[in-house]
Amino acid sequence: MSKIFQTGALLAALLSSVAGHTSVEKFEAGGKTYQGFRQASKQDPGNQSPAWWTGQGWGYQPVFGDKLAHPDIIAHINGSPSPYTAPVQAGSKVTFHWHHEGSCKNGEEGWDCSHHGWTATWLAPCNGDCKNVDKTQLQFFKIHQSALIDYRPGRYSQGPKQEQSGYWGTDAIFYDNSNSQTVKIPSEIPNGNYVLRTEVASIHNNGPDVSQRQFWPQCFSINVSGGDDSAKMPAGKKGTELYHANDALLQWNLYWHEAGKTFPDSPGPALASVAQSKARRSHPREFSS
Repeated sequence: MSKIFQTGALLAALLSSVAGHTSVEKFEAGGKTYQGFRQASKQDPGNQSPAWWTGQGWGYQPVFGDKLAHPDIIAHINGSPSPYTAPVQAGSKVTFHWHHEGSCKNGEEGWDCSHHGWTATWLAPCNGDCKNVDKTQLQFFKIHQSALIDYRPGRYSQGPKQEQSGYWGTDAIFYDNSNSQTVKIPSEIPNGNYVLRTEVASIHNNGPDVSQRQFWPQCFSINVSGGDDSAKMPAGKKGTELYHANDALLQWNLYWHEAGKTFPDSPGPALASVAQSKARRSHPREFSS
């Protein structure tokens, strides 16, 4: 890589390191739209939203990669359950609307076009009322993911192939899907109360220092009905065990890497079988562990 490109990449990373301040502004589920939690302090906004509360404040700085095993990685900084729960039908879709205004390099707020990374969504059974759960004991299984998709023309390409940042799941959300992300709730899960965890992440702060990776996790309490009570609950992982510093995407060099390399999977455990289409489930070798 040229010294000019290295310097440019470093400058971009420094300038953009404070640009992303996103969160889920609205959450659609069961035919209703709920407000996200965007308050300066943890108190009941009175809107009966299932969005978990945080002590982070309206700015929504990221949770950094030095907290992979810290409780903040579960539901953002000092996150705690909402006292409210949203009813959701198994097999239906929910939509997260992330905060973002403006366009690339044109008055952007809430995200920044230098940011690139994956998005993933998880479920964890509450085994009771979600407002009483210990978040550190929740067992999450993955139901949706989108990471490094391809290398299409435009701002996703930066010089020679090895220097292309690529087109990521977060690019799709913030630049092609009007800041929205739609996820299907699996139909083959038991009925009951669940924590729905979603996130966007960015690896624009380049190099092998995982502590600079950036995460914006958000949680919502939902009640699933119309599911399959005879189904076995998918195996899960504690939120503080989802990621490890040696995960390939956490080590990924955004600006200098194997040409054309893509990552269909986000970091952490594989997509749960209940979230895979029946057609694909007959070919387990298509999935990485």
